[in-house]
Amino acid sequence: MKKIIFAVTLSIFILCSNSTAKDNNNNLKKNKEKAIATAMEITSLRSTLARESVLNNTKITGKTFKAVCGKVGKRVKAISKEEGFKIRHAAIKNRNPANAATTGEVNLIQKISNNKKTQPIEDIVTIEDKRYHRITAPIFVERACLACHGDKDTRPDFIKKKYPEDKAYGFKEGDLRGIISISFPIALPMEESPNP
Repeated sequence: MKKIIFAVTLSIFILCSNSTAKDNNNNLKKNKEKAIATAMEITSLRSTLARESVLNNTKITGKTFKAVCGKVGKRVKAISKEEGFKIRHAAIKNRNPANAATTGEVNLIQKISNNKKTQPIEDIVTIEDKRYHRITAPIFVERACLACHGDKDTRPDFIKKKYPEDKAYGFKEGDLRGIISISFPIALPMEESPNP
C-alpha cells in the first residue's frame, strides 16, 4: 500500500513539475514578446515624435524637447508600472548622466556596433540583487535626431546649459546612438549568474 501511495504521490509531483515548467516557459515567451514589442514601441514613439516636432520647427526649444523626450519618458514610466519591466536607455556618448552606459552596457553597445546587429540581444542580469531576463535593442540616429545630436556647435542653447557634460553630439544619420533595455524578473538557479 505504501508503494502505491508513494507511486501516486511521485506521479502527481512529476505532473505538477512538468506543468509548472511548461507554465514558466509560456510566461518567459510572453514576457520576451512583450519586452521586444515594448522596445519597438518606445523607439517608434521617439522617432515619430521627433519627426513631427523637430522637422516641422526651425528652432528647437525646451518645449520641443519636452514634446519628444518628455512624452517618451512618461510612456516608459507607464509601461514600467503596468508590466513590471525595468526600462533603461544607455549610451557611451550620453547626454543625461543617468543614461551613461555601465561596463556591461558598453560591451553590448560595442557588440551591436561591431556586427551592425539590429536584432535584440537577450541575456540574464542581476539588478538590485534580483535576477532579470534582459532584452536589448539598438537605437539608431535618424535625420530628426541631428537637430540635437548633430554638430557640437549647432546644439540648442538650452541643451548646452541643461547638460554641461553633454557627450551626445557629433552623430550622423544611421549611427548607433545607444541602446534600450527591457528587463523582467525571472527565477533561475544562482549558479547561472552572469555579469550585468
